[in-house]
Amino acid sequence: MTPTCQVSNIDDPNKEFFFPDLEELNIKKLPPEETRILKLTAEPYADAKRLRVNLEMTPFRVRPHLDMVILDPLGEVVASTSIIEPMAWKQEFTIHLRAARLEGNYKLIMRLFYPPADKEDPKLYRLDIPVEDTDRREFEFEIPEGEI
Repeated sequence: MTPTCQVSNIDDPNKEFFFPDLEELNIKKLPPEETRILKLTAEPYADAKRLRVNLEMTPFRVRPHLDMVILDPLGEVVASTSIIEPMAWKQEFTIHLRAARLEGNYKLIMRLFYPPADKEDPKLYRLDIPVEDTDRREFEFEIPEGEI
C-alpha cells in the first residue's frame, strides 16, 4: 500500500491559521501582465486619524509590488506606503493619517507594478528607474464631519 497525502476537509481553525490558502490551491494564478486590482476600499475609523484599507487582487504567480498614496481634499499627501511582494492577494491593513482632518473628499490611489529584474543579478531590483504600472485603482471617501 502506497501512502498518500490528503488535505482534510474538516473545519479546523488550526488548519486555517497555519495554511490559510489550502482551498486556494486550485485557483488559477495569473502571470504578471494579467495581475489586476479587483477591489479597493477605505473606511475611516471614528477617531479620523486612521483608515482601514481593503485590497483584493487577482491570484498571482509572481508577487507584485504596490504603492499607495492617500490625498486630502487639497491634494496633499497625508499617508503613503509601499507593499513589496505581498504573500496573499487579499489584504486588510490600517494606515495612519499624518495630518488633521479636512472637510471634503479624500482619495486613495493604489498602484500595482512589477519592477524590472537586474540583468546581472536576477534576484536584485533597481528602484531608481521609473516603472510602468500593471494596474492602478483609485477610491474616494469622506471622513464625516461629526467624527473627530
